[in-house]
Amino acid sequence: MDINELKKLISKKLTLLLKSSGKTIEATAYELGMDFSQYYRLLKGQRMPLLPTLLRINKIYGVTMNWWFEDVNKIPERLTKTNKNPLEFQLLNTFKKLNCKTQKTAVAVLKALAKG
Repeated sequence: MDINELKKLISKKLTLLLKSSGKTIEATAYELGMDFSQYYRLLKGQRMPLLPTLLRINKIYGVTMNWWFEDVNKIPERLTKTNKNPLEFQLLNTFKKLNCKTQKTAVAVLKALAKG
């Protein structure tokens, strides 16, 4: 996941929190002790929040740090939308869960099998 995808993920979660609170953007920014423009850029995925900002949001909304990043290891939507083969999807999903060393080993094995 690159930085832009991470910004989008955090933006989606911030939008979800904002909608569930029923508050305005201005009121939420004030509650977080932020300038409106700073909060707006976070909300629109233009900036990454600092750790103290995430901690304040966690405290106000009762979410954990894990909640923000639980979707990081999932396969991006662009891959799942274009992938019509369920077996291939399962393979990719399982591969993403492996540690780096195991991924390298799996690639070597697959290359050897493909050669014959």
